Amino acid sequence: MSRTSMTALCLVLGFLVVTGIGCMKCGENVSRKVTEKALEAAVNKTTGGKATIDVGSDVDISGLPAALRYPGAKPTARYSMTSEHGTGTVYTLETTDPSATVVTFYKAAFAGWKQSMISEGEQGTTLVYGNDATKEWTSMTVSKGDGGKTTIVLTYTKGQ
Repeated sequence: MSRTSMTALCLVLGFLVVTGIGCMKCGENVSRKVTEKALEAAVNKTTGGKATIDVGSDVDISGLPAALRYPGAKPTARYSMTSEHGTGTVYTLETTDPSATVVTFYKAAFAGWKQSMISEGEQGTTLVYGNDATKEWTSMTVSKGDGGKTTIVLTYTKGQ
């Protein structure tokens, strides 16, 4: 599977996890776990890779480089896929900081990376950066979330 395919798959499935499972904040844990396992099994069978999904109050962000962890942000979801070509993970974080502050932080965090795209609009900001030397690529969207919170959806891929 190419880097582009892995990134696209992570984005699509990560979006489904965030919007589908993430909407079950008040739902049943059992339903959430069954859905997570079904998605993992489907991705594993389809791609030959290994997928893991983590949603809720105890989301693991240890695979996200420290420099890309927004200070004080609460992780709410993680979808990860590993194949022979590398790892791709979608992280969803929430903070009470304004979107502009978050975007400024990430622009500084990506110093030394090659900027591929920045798109700024009323709905949010999308940043895409890559580092060919370390085989790392990321795309992220910073937008206004529920209750005045800022939502960060960050896709991080690392090649072999």
